Amino acid sequence: MKTQEHPHEDLEHSRYEADLGASINALFVRCPRLHGFAVSSTAPSGDGFALPPAGELFVTDVSIYPSCGFETAVTHFREIGVALIRLIDECPEAGELLRERTFARALH
Repeated sequence: MKTQEHPHEDLEHSRYEADLGASINALFVRCPRLHGFAVSSTAPSGDGFALPPAGELFVTDVSIYPSCGFETAVTHFREIGVALIRLIDECPEAGELLRERTFARALH
C-alpha cells in the first residue's frame, strides 16, 4: 500500500483547484457569450493580452459566441483579466495552476 508523502500539500492543491474552478465558473456566469479562453506563458502571435503585473501569463484564444462588436469583446477581455488577476492576488499559487490551460464553458 502506498502512503501519501505530503497529504497537506495535496489538500492545499485541491483547495487551490477548487478556488480556481469557482472563479472560472463565476466568470462564465457573468459573461454568457464567453465560451472559452486559454492561458499561456508564451506571448500570443495574434489576439491576446498579458496579465499584469509581471506579464508572464497571457490570455489567448478567447471565444465569444454569438460574435459581438468591439466594445462587447473588450468588456469580455476586461472581465477575464479582472477575474484572473483577482484570483492570482488572492492566491499566488493560482498563477501556476492557470499556466498552459484552456478553460471552456460546460454545456449541458
